[in-house]
Amino acid sequence: MKTSATTQPFARVIDSQWANVGDNLKVRRALPAAGQKSLGPWVFLDHFGPLPTDPRGHGVPPHPHAGIETVTYLLEGGMAHRDSTGHEGRVEAGGAQWMTSGRGIVHAERPFGRDSEAMFSLHGMQLWTSLPRALKMMEPRYQRIEARDVPAVEMDGATVRVIAGQSNGLQGPADVLMPLFLWHVALQPGAGWQGEIPAGMEAGVYVMAGEVLMMEDGSKLGVGQLGIVNEDSNAGTIKLRNDGNLLAHIMVLGGAPAEGPLVFHGPFVMNSVEQIRYAEKAYLTGQMGSLAEA
Repeated sequence: MKTSATTQPFARVIDSQWANVGDNLKVRRALPAAGQKSLGPWVFLDHFGPLPTDPRGHGVPPHPHAGIETVTYLLEGGMAHRDSTGHEGRVEAGGAQWMTSGRGIVHAERPFGRDSEAMFSLHGMQLWTSLPRALKMMEPRYQRIEARDVPAVEMDGATVRVIAGQSNGLQGPADVLMPLFLWHVALQPGAGWQGEIPAGMEAGVYVMAGEVLMMEDGSKLGVGQLGIVNEDSNAGTIKLRNDGNLLAHIMVLGGAPAEGPLVFHGPFVMNSVEQIRYAEKAYLTGQMGSLAEA
């Protein structure tokens, strides 16, 4: 369903599917999905936790990427990043790792807690964006976004944290390479929130905890569901309310449509088979560098 109404209902709801990644880390995967390769430039959405872990478990060992950016955002716990260009970073709840793979990079992520031995809860998201055609082969880079650098606003039981793009008069700290947005909205029971979708951008809502109701038509989203708000890049308003008894955490994301064609091959997302073959060869011949197991 497509709409140009001022307030946007869900055009489609995607149920995430369970998948295993890294060291037996079980995730809910909502993108890509059947009939939905992308949402704006976002081409991958994994939701992990909450789960008990320690620094020895549930990490992702060294592996390559090319043609994308990877974004890890945490609600609980901590995550340490290393990559083959020499970047290292550690972020905790409310912070993000934003890595641009460009022509190719090898990286790894491991959970950490404040006590190096104790168990802790790990909960967060990993998302990928497809880079624009002109930037597929750019130099890799890395941004560490600490929780204190993410602007937030509280209003009537709703807290909005802006990681990228603009919302509620706030500008996110992520240095982005294409028009996009990424907002974490927390809703207390009974609280409502509305946000404006920028013109020319697709948008969606993913539920990380609790449930939310779309005030336009009364439809609900629960944990692991991605609601596609608009599929035709029309601007509009998202209006949500938490009718449940628990705190709801949602990720609102979107942006200008991805520049296709999109060719997926494992950790690589390119615009042609030739670019995929280049990335495979670059990884196998060590051109992306190397990274030892921790």
